[in-house]
This record gives sequence, C-alpha cells and structure tokens, in this order.
Amino acid sequence: MLNTCLVKNNYFKAIVAYIDDAGVYIIIYRLDTFEQYISFSIDGIDKKSWILEASKVISELDVPIDWKRPHRYCLARYARQVLNDDSFFGELSWKLSCNMLSNEDINRYMLISRLKETVLIKKLNQLFIDEKIQLFILKDWEIRGSIGEDVHYAIYGREYLYKKLYDKEKYETYYKKYWEKVESVFGKLDEDE
Repeated sequence: MLNTCLVKNNYFKAIVAYIDDAGVYIIIYRLDTFEQYISFSIDGIDKKSWILEASKVISELDVPIDWKRPHRYCLARYARQVLNDDSFFGELSWKLSCNMLSNEDINRYMLISRLKETVLIKKLNQLFIDEKIQLFILKDWEIRGSIGEDVHYAIYGREYLYKKLYDKEKYETYYKKYWEKVESVFGKLDEDE
C-alpha cells in the first residue's frame, strides 16, 4: 500500500507515503521533476476517501509556473543526486560490514555519481540567460513545499549550482538577492548545516 499512486493527472501524482491506524499521509509529486509539491494527512482508513481527497487536491492545483523548464530540471537533478548519495553513504558502513558491497561496487557508484554530476554541470552551463536567472528566483510553491527533502536540497543547492556556473559573475546580483529572500523566509542558515 505504501508508495501506491492514488490518483494522477497531467502534472501531479498523489502517493501514499505513510499509513497508521489513524489515517494516511499523502505526498503530491510533480511529474516533470518528481519533486514533492505538497503533502497532507487524511484521518481514517477508508481508501475511497483517500482517493477522493487526493483527487480534489490535485484538481485544485495549477500547472507549476516552471513546468518542464530546463532550470527546474537542473535543480531537481541536483537534489535527487544529493538524496541518492546520502542514502548510499548512510548505509555504506552497514553494507560493508555485512559483505553486501565490494570495493568494486563502491567505485562503480562513485563513477556513475560523478558522471551524473558532469552531465548536470554541462546542462547547467548550456541554459539560456533567462533560465540561469530563474535558478535564483525562489518560487511560492518551493516555500510551501520546503518540508520535502528534495525541495529543501533544491533551495539550498543553488549555492552549489552557482559555483558550477562558468559565467557566475553575470548572476552574482541575482544570487545575492536569492539568498536574502531565503533568509527572510526560512531564517539564516547555520554554518554547520
């Protein structure tokens, strides 16, 4: 039942993320980047009511303002890679102690991860000027959806992406304004984070 798609349309998909005796927690994902868009809980264990509520929520959502935009792809790709790396390295010592991974497996993962990073940097630097500017505009849906790890990494991953731009000097003003907006909405980021 977990990770079951309850309903979807052309832009969003509602997935069951968590179930307990009291109800269900549902996450709505974008279909273009598979980023978490919004989430909500429903009391009760009646699957029909979950589907009805998820259908209602999805039908009320507008097409994301940055739907299928190249800059959004770069942000989502970066966030997904961070999540994958966190998962891999978080389980690394346990898997090594159980002989579930070899050095070859680790090297293969690292190589693939770095190749994906190379592709991301290439796509990032091929963005048109207006798309690069869009990288440094905090969207309203990101503010609302910031509880999701993927959106969180996309918000704070802009620093990484900025550093990987070959012509970053052109976008310094946008970058600084972006961080001022992030700090005004979410507060100042601790140096340890």
